[in-house]
Amino acid sequence: MHKLYQMKYLRIRILLLTCLPGLAHAVIDIPEVLVSASRSDQPGITIPAAHYVLDREQIVQSAARTLGELLDQQPGIHTRDNGTSVAIDMRGFGSTAGSNVVILLNGRKLNPATDMGQLPLNTIDLDQVQQVEVIFGSAGTLYGNQAVGGLINVVTQRPVMGQETQARIGLGSYQSRELLLQHALRRPDGLGVNLSLRQQRSDNYRAHNDTDIRQFSAEVDWVRPGSRSVFNLRHMDEFIQTPGALLASDLATDRRQAAAAYANDFQDTRSTTLTLATEQALNATQKLAAELTYQDHAREFVLSSRNWPGSPTTQDRKTWSLTTRLTGQSAQVDYTLGLDWQQTDYLLVSGFGPQGNDQRIIAGYAQAQFAPAEPVTATFGLRHAAVDNRINNNRSPVRLDDAITVGSAGLEFAWSDQLNTFLRADQNYRFAKVDEHTNVIFNQPVGLQNQRSLSYEAGLRFTTPVYRLQAQAYRLNLKNEISLDSSGDYPVNINLPRNRRLGALISADWAVDAQWDLGGSWEVIDSEITAGPHQGNRVPLVPRQRGTLYLQYEPTEAWHLRTELERVNDQVLGGDFNNSRTRLPAYTVLNLVANHETDQWRFSARINNLLNEKYVETGAGSGTLEGFYPAPERSLWFTASYFFTH
Repeated sequence: MHKLYQMKYLRIRILLLTCLPGLAHAVIDIPEVLVSASRSDQPGITIPAAHYVLDREQIVQSAARTLGELLDQQPGIHTRDNGTSVAIDMRGFGSTAGSNVVILLNGRKLNPATDMGQLPLNTIDLDQVQQVEVIFGSAGTLYGNQAVGGLINVVTQRPVMGQETQARIGLGSYQSRELLLQHALRRPDGLGVNLSLRQQRSDNYRAHNDTDIRQFSAEVDWVRPGSRSVFNLRHMDEFIQTPGALLASDLATDRRQAAAAYANDFQDTRSTTLTLATEQALNATQKLAAELTYQDHAREFVLSSRNWPGSPTTQDRKTWSLTTRLTGQSAQVDYTLGLDWQQTDYLLVSGFGPQGNDQRIIAGYAQAQFAPAEPVTATFGLRHAAVDNRINNNRSPVRLDDAITVGSAGLEFAWSDQLNTFLRADQNYRFAKVDEHTNVIFNQPVGLQNQRSLSYEAGLRFTTPVYRLQAQAYRLNLKNEISLDSSGDYPVNINLPRNRRLGALISADWAVDAQWDLGGSWEVIDSEITAGPHQGNRVPLVPRQRGTLYLQYEPTEAWHLRTELERVNDQVLGGDFNNSRTRLPAYTVLNLVANHETDQWRFSARINNLLNEKYVETGAGSGTLEGFYPAPERSLWFTASYFFTH
C-alpha cells in the first residue's frame, strides 16, 4: 500500500469516532492503541467519545515547531497565542481553557491543580513525540479534575533496537534558531536509553519578546517479558521577555511594539521533573502500573499593567504525585481500577504579600467496558475525589475542603464496517485554584464554589476506501463555572451560576487518488450564560464558528506538500461578560508546508500566515482599558535533521 494511502486511513481516526479493532486491522497495518482510553496501552480498548490520534508520520509532515502549532489546524481545537504562552481550547471555555482542557505528557498531567500557572507547551519537543491523542469532551471518570472540555495526551517515543543519533538545526523569521542533539539506543537485553539536549532562541514577532529555552531530558527504561520500568529526568529553563497587551491606538501605529509600561517585564521559569514508573503483568489478563513523580517548579517574573509598574515576584510549586491502576479482563469485561494522589506545596510572593496553598487531592476510580449484545459495547465509570486546601494570603489560614463523586455511561454501536455511532453522558468537575479562591491584589474574599457539569454527546463515523464523514453533537451544562469577570472597575473571580455549551462538529476527507487528499471541518459552538446578571450573553473568547480546510499532495514518497486554511469567527473580548466591549474580528489564515526525506536527511519548511493577515487571536478588557495581543504576520521556519544509525 502506498504510504499516502496509509496516512489517509490513519486519518480516519483523526476526525472522530472510535473504530472496531477488527476494522482497524482490516484497513490499517498498524493497530491503534489509544492509551487515554484506559490509562494503559491496551490494544483494542476504546471509549464512547469523539477522538483522534495524530501519529508519528503526521507529526513529522506537519513541520510544526510547537505542540500549539501542530494542534492549531486540527478539527475541534482553537488555540490562542499571546506571545508568552499558548492556550488550547476545546468546547468553548475561553480564558479558562487552560483549566478545563487537560494536557498530559505520557499520561502525567501538566495542568497545575493549585494555581493558574502557564502550561509549558512550547517546551515539548515534537521530535520526541510518537503520537498525540485527542479526546473531545469530558474524561472526568479516568482523569478527574479539569478534564471537562477535552483531553490531549502526548506520548513520547521509545527507543527501538540498535542506536540512532539525530542532529537538528532550525532557522526562521524573527531571528529564530534551534539546535538539538538526541541519542537513543535499545540493547538486546531490553535496556533502553534516550538522551536529548535542546536550545531554542527567538526575538519573536513583538518587541521586548526575546525567548531563550534550554532543555535536557534523560530516560532509561528496561523492558522485559511482561514488564517495563522507567526512570525519567526532565529539566527546562525558559526565559522570556513579556511585551504586554496593546491598545487599539497602538495596533494602528505599530503592531510589533511593546508599551513602555512593560519595559521591565519578564518571566524566568525553571522546572525539574523526576518520574519513576513501572508496569507489571500479573497474569495473562491483568496488569498493574504505577508512577511516582516529583516536580520542582520555580518562576521569577515582573508583571506590570498600564496603570502601575510590576514588582519582582516569585512563584514556587513543589508537587508529589502517585498514580496506581489495575487493568484487566474478567468474564468478558475490560476494567480499570485506579487511585490518584497528589500533594502540592505552593507559594507566590509579590509586593502585595504572600499567596500560598498546601493542597492534597485523593481520588479513586473504576471503569468497565463490555459487549452486552451485538453490535453494542457499553462503558461505565465512577470516580470519587476529595481536595484539601490550606490557603494563606496575608490573613489567618483558611481551610477549604470538598469532595465530589461523578459517573459516566456510554454506548457504542458498530452497525457495519462502514458505520459506527456512540452515545454518552458524563459528569465532570473542576476544583477552584488558589488564585481563583482569592485575589491578593484586590483583596477578594476567600472562597469559590467548585465547578460541576454534565455533558451529553452523540456522534457517528461513516467511511469507505475513498470518502470519510464524521460528526458529533453535544450539550454541556455547567454549574458554578469558574471565570474571571473584568466587566467592573477591576477583575474579580466569580462563579457563573449556570452556563451551557451547545455544539456540533462535522468533518470530511476525500482520497482523490494516490497522490491527492482533500479534507476539512466545521465547528459551531453556542456558549451562553443561562443564569445570573449576565444571563443570555456569550462566554468571552469563544468563536461561534470555526472551520479548517486542507489540500495535500505527495508526488513521491520523498516529497510531501500541504496547504492549510483556518477561518475563525469574531469573539467577545476576554473578561467582557457584559458583551459590551470591542469584539475581536474574524480572521482567515493560510499556511504552506513542504517536507523532503532521504535515508539520513529530513528537510522541512513551513510558512505561516502566507497572506500576511493582520489579526488578533486574543485580548482582554479591564476598567476603561482594552488590550490586544497581535498575532504574527507572515513567518518562515526551516529545519534540517541528520540521522546517524549505528
